[in-house]
Amino acid sequence: MATLNDIAEACGVSKATVSRVLNQDPGFSVGEETREKILNTAAQMNYEMGKKRRYASVRQKLERENNGKLTPGLSRTMKVGILAYSFPGDNVDHGYYDTIINSVMTEIKRLNPSMQLEFRYVHQTVYEQLNDLDALFIIGKFTMDPDHELVKAIRYKVIVDYPAPENRFDSIQVNFKEVVYQAMDYLRQNGRKKIGFIGGEDHLTRLVDGKKLPCKDIRLASYEDYCREKAMDSSENVWITEWFEPEEGYQLTKKAIESGNLPDAFLYASDELALGGYRAFSESGIQVGKDISIVSIDNLPYASYLTPPLTTVALNMALLGKTAAMALDSQIRGRDYPLTFFTPVELIKRESCVKKA
Repeated sequence: MATLNDIAEACGVSKATVSRVLNQDPGFSVGEETREKILNTAAQMNYEMGKKRRYASVRQKLERENNGKLTPGLSRTMKVGILAYSFPGDNVDHGYYDTIINSVMTEIKRLNPSMQLEFRYVHQTVYEQLNDLDALFIIGKFTMDPDHELVKAIRYKVIVDYPAPENRFDSIQVNFKEVVYQAMDYLRQNGRKKIGFIGGEDHLTRLVDGKKLPCKDIRLASYEDYCREKAMDSSENVWITEWFEPEEGYQLTKKAIESGNLPDAFLYASDELALGGYRAFSESGIQVGKDISIVSIDNLPYASYLTPPLTTVALNMALLGKTAAMALDSQIRGRDYPLTFFTPVELIKRESCVKKA
């Protein structure tokens, strides 16, 4: 907490002057400019007089002067909503969204150490859950009306992992076309010509009622684009399931093996799917990295501990969250136009994909 000495030093006056101004001493005369400077500094430093008294009138004056925007350092609590498919501790997600959410919360606190923040998980995907928020992080694929009154009422908005509706607010994304093209290029450079794809069906959640609508995953679309550009036949080399889970990857890989027309390499749309694929290949006596090459997408923590270690394109989920927090921070500090950010990706080369002899 700030002290009288801190305020006095910042204002260039004595501690006694600060004390008498803050206590509204009727017998003390001081210039109006000095009085305003002391009151503003006290508010911005979150100074409290006793346990209950706060400088509400000063904070309200500052917010009026700033067109109602929150000013970094004000002691009014900023309410930050987080709308996502899953949350830390749900035991639903296996690292992707957990990492993004934790990174968002850590970074926004680091960027605004003096601001009081109240984080709220939005569990129900309906507009009514967005009431009374100052800021909103939308993490995942959600469709919403940017002109809905409850959306418009939220001053600061950032969407992560999906384009913003009509580009009306900030969007932090991964360029999945670049991800897929990197992976496919690497497989072909290692002599793999027939490359299969194992992926999941994507879903777009409608905010008006929480309904999940199936949609084509951009990783699959990018794989198909790549095959067309390189004149590669992909018609019999694609296996798609509903979710991106290990069990789904296991079952799809078994189907691919049982088809009798097994590709010599696979691109898995997620590390979770690849994890299930490892088990299916092991049960069939097919050695990953020797009999078949695998490249995946995500770089979840366990990828380097598989046998053999999994080659994967790292999406850097922590950086997605950090960039989202930085976008929000720049809005708070006055930026009033939307931006779209694409975070960098990196191919992590490991032993699941080796050069074909």
